[in-house]
Amino acid sequence: MKTGLIPGYLLLAMALWVMAPAVILADHHEEVSNPDLKCLKCHSRNLKKTLEDGEKMSLKIEVADFEKSVHRVIGCTGCHRDIVKGEKHPSREPIASRRAYSLKHNQTCSQCHEDHAADYQRSIHASLVEEGNDDAPLCSDCHSSHKIQPRTDFEPVDGEPCSKCHMDINEAYAQSIHGSARTEGNQIRGKFIKAPYCSDCHEAHEVLAVSSADYLVETCMSCHEVAKLAHEQWLPNASMHMKSVGCAVCHAPDAELRVNLQLYDKQTQTAVRRSEANITLQNKLAEIDPNGNGLEPLELWKMMLNTDESRENSDIFLRARLEVSNGVDAHRLADHSEAIRTCESCHQADAEAFQNVTVSINRPDGRKESYKADSKVLSSPISVDSLGGFYAPGGTRIRWLDALLVLAIIGGLAVPLGHFALGRFLRRKNGQGSK
Repeated sequence: MKTGLIPGYLLLAMALWVMAPAVILADHHEEVSNPDLKCLKCHSRNLKKTLEDGEKMSLKIEVADFEKSVHRVIGCTGCHRDIVKGEKHPSREPIASRRAYSLKHNQTCSQCHEDHAADYQRSIHASLVEEGNDDAPLCSDCHSSHKIQPRTDFEPVDGEPCSKCHMDINEAYAQSIHGSARTEGNQIRGKFIKAPYCSDCHEAHEVLAVSSADYLVETCMSCHEVAKLAHEQWLPNASMHMKSVGCAVCHAPDAELRVNLQLYDKQTQTAVRRSEANITLQNKLAEIDPNGNGLEPLELWKMMLNTDESRENSDIFLRARLEVSNGVDAHRLADHSEAIRTCESCHQADAEAFQNVTVSINRPDGRKESYKADSKVLSSPISVDSLGGFYAPGGTRIRWLDALLVLAIIGGLAVPLGHFALGRFLRRKNGQGSK
């Protein structure tokens, strides 16, 4: 009799051991549905799967995180729909790599979040994914897989998720007037104006390459709506300055600057991108600056001459703008009291702001591809006609024009003085002849 009871006790103990995790989970996580508890019975343990590339991927899910996730209402099978179809458990399916698995589930997100997925497809991030960049962020890189917060609770005080990739920019932002405002009460002008963070200026999903658009000036104006009026009170020709000079040029006073000559399309009013439609221009760009010492005025003139003669590129010109040369400096925005207000920083001979010059064309993803240019292109009579009207009095002075002006003044004075001197000479000569 005793020997017959032993197997029964063993079976009962084994059953209790198998059921215990589910019972414990159900007692402590009432907000998690029963079907999900069945999944978490295994996935709350330290399970791992060996991928085809040799990496061991953790399959553990923190139940407390999932319980707080906005996705708990759709449950595990809301995203892992292959389980519902009755196919073999995913654990038995080979997975090439962690990246391949994330790419697969990037499409899963789009089944519910169509609008956000469409925005993402227009972003620089999606372009980088398409190019095969394994570091480009996917949905789960920014939102996590199972700990997805409600949008109302999302407060990226530490810069996450953007700081995962853009740590240097996040550090610069933290030192800026915007970053300081967030850590000191999150107010800039009164209690209703909060300091911006990444997505306020760059959007959350449709993150464009900054070089591909002019939206940042308008973005600044959306909060600083009286900035244009304020600049008109003291800055001569304020509208032209705000069109040709980026905000950070003056409001990040320690930033390194450059004059960028962007290839621009007159008809579409957009920056030119590399494509089959402008192959002639691309070939010409590849040929410029054979010495590697920077594009010289004559080379720039020849490049634009070729552009004008080509039918496919007849509406392309160079749009010049003074801008901050790198993204890190562009985020070190200072208090308005520290902004540059002196005209001499630009409007004087050999101004430092005009010593760094580039010619750029946009890549298909919107990022700039820049070519170094000699600073003389800004002040040479050979190339000045190619610069789309960019001229800073004193800063981009053309010496030859100064010389021509002097000659013109001398010539203008010489005519009446010569006429007067000649008339006096002739009168004296006629007077002597009459004697």
